[in-house]
Amino acid sequence: MAKHAVELSSRALADLGAVSRDIAARISKKLRELEENPFPRSDTPTYRLRIGDYRAIYRIHGAVVAVLRIIHRSELDRALRDLV
Repeated sequence: MAKHAVELSSRALADLGAVSRDIAARISKKLRELEENPFPRSDTPTYRLRIGDYRAIYRIHGAVVAVLRIIHRSELDRALRDLV
């Protein structure tokens, strides 16, 4: 299977920088897995990746996985509304 490029938006980079180092390492590891298979079982244009108590919100554009936000699960609904 072809690899996808995972790109973080400036907002996602700021989100990643705001969490502790060990959580950031877990998130980074999980995001690297998107290179191999970014397609969940969903038909929505915006996807969510569960990483413990955090969620990565992303979209797929061809071979690019664009990570829009990395947020705590308690902020998920608000973040999704802001993206629309």
